[in-house]
Amino acid sequence: MAAPDLVRRVAGGVRRRLRRPGPPLDFPAVEGRIHPHDDMKDPRDTSAAHYAKVGRSALEEIRESLEPAGLSFGDVGSCLDMPSGYGRVLRLLRREMPAAQITACDVNREAIRFCASEFGAVPLRSRGRLETLRLGRYDLIWCGSLITHLDDRRVEQLLRQFADALMPGGVAVLTIHGDPPDQSDPTYGPLAHEARGALVSRGSFHVPYAGALDDYGHAWHTEEHIRGMFDRVSGGAVEPVSFRRRGWDEHQDVLAFRRRA
Repeated sequence: MAAPDLVRRVAGGVRRRLRRPGPPLDFPAVEGRIHPHDDMKDPRDTSAAHYAKVGRSALEEIRESLEPAGLSFGDVGSCLDMPSGYGRVLRLLRREMPAAQITACDVNREAIRFCASEFGAVPLRSRGRLETLRLGRYDLIWCGSLITHLDDRRVEQLLRQFADALMPGGVAVLTIHGDPPDQSDPTYGPLAHEARGALVSRGSFHVPYAGALDDYGHAWHTEEHIRGMFDRVSGGAVEPVSFRRRGWDEHQDVLAFRRRA
C-alpha cells in the first residue's frame, strides 16, 4: 500500500474515534430516529424523504421475494440484515416481526450498537475476512448493497456463508448492479466500455476504491453470474426464485434464492 494511502487511513481512523456523535435525529418521514453518523442519509436529503423511500422500497422487495417461495413475513422466525448499517431497512423490518428476531450485521461497531439500542435488534460484528464469519441460521437474509462492492473472490465467500446460514426453505434476498456504468457518469463513465466487455465475457466487473481494505470497491454483476456462483458454492442446495431488474429504488437489481428443504 502506498504511504499516502496508509496515512489517510490512519488519519481517518483517528478522526472517527475522536468525533462525538450528537443525539439521534428525528424526521417526520422516517420511522425511528437516525444516527447522526448514518451516511446512508445524504446531507442534501434534508427531510430524509429519500432515505425513507429507499427503506420502504427494500421492505416491499423483500415481501415480494418471499411470495414466490410460498412465504410471508409471518413465516419468518429469524432474519439477518447484512449489512445493516444504522438501520435504514431494519427499522421497517421490525414492523413485520419482533425486533429480537432480527440480527444486525455490519463491520461498523457503532452501527450495530445503534441498531441494538434503538431498535432492539441482535448485534453481530462482521469481518473483512468473510470466510471466518459465524452468522448463525436464518429463515430470511436481506443483503442490500454489499455484493455491489465486492470482487468475485469475496462474493463467493459471502454466498457460501449465506448458503450455510439459510434454514431449509429459507430465502436470501440480494441486490446487485446489473447495468454497466453510464458513459455520462463522471467517476465510472470512462470505464463503461471495459465494464460492458467484462460483464459479457465473465459476468462481473470490479473497481477497488483507492486505499480501501480488502479491495472494497464498486462492482457490477450479471444475474446469471450470481445465480451460477450461488448454485456452485451451495452444492446445488440453493435455487433461484425471483429476479427484478432495478427493483430496489429503481436502481439495483434484486435476486431471491431459496434453500431447498
